[in-house]
Amino acid sequence: MKLSIFVSFTALFLGACTMPPAKQEVAQTEVRSDEEKEPAEEIYTQPYSARYSAELADQLVKNASVRLNSAKVGITNLVGVTGQYDKSSPLSMVLSEQLVQELHSRELSVLDFKATDFIRVTPKGDFALTRDYLELDEIMPITHVLVGTLSHHRNGVMANARLVNINTKEVASVAQVFIPESAVRQLDENYGQPVLRKAP
Repeated sequence: MKLSIFVSFTALFLGACTMPPAKQEVAQTEVRSDEEKEPAEEIYTQPYSARYSAELADQLVKNASVRLNSAKVGITNLVGVTGQYDKSSPLSMVLSEQLVQELHSRELSVLDFKATDFIRVTPKGDFALTRDYLELDEIMPITHVLVGTLSHHRNGVMANARLVNINTKEVASVAQVFIPESAVRQLDENYGQPVLRKAP
C-alpha cells in the first residue's frame, strides 16, 4: 500500500515538474510565430504607391461614361498643374507605369506606344522601348488617352487623371487621389527638388 502511494506521488510530482517547460515551449512558439508575421506585414505595407495607382484605376473604370471594353488606351505621364505640359517627374513616370498594369488587370486594352517594331541590341543591353518619336509608328489604333496633372500640397501630392477620346476630346472618365508625402518620398527619387510649384 505504501509502495503504491509512493509511486503515485512520484508520478504526480514528475508530471508537475514537466508541465511548465511544455507551457513555456508553447509560449515561445507563439512568440516566434508573431515575429515571423511582422516582416510579412511590413513587406505588404511598404510599397505605398501601388494602392494609389490602383485607386485611380478603380475610379477610372467606375466613373466611365462610355463602355471601355472596346477602347484602346494609351497612357501618358501626368504633368505639373502649373507648369509646361512637356515635362514630367519620376513620380509621374512611376504612376504611369503602374497604371499600365492596373488598367490591364481590369481588362482594359492598353497600348504601349513606346514599343518599337524591332529590338535594338547594344553592349549595354537589348531594348524594344524608345523615347525617339522617329522610331515609333506614326499611326496607332489608340482611341483614348490617359492624361492628368500633379499638384503639390502641404502634406503630399494630388493626382488628377482622366481618359479622353483622342479624336473628339470628350472626357470619358475621371479619377482623383491624394498621395501622402510618405508615399511620394518612396515614389519620387527627386522629391525635395522643386519639380512643381506648391499650391498656396
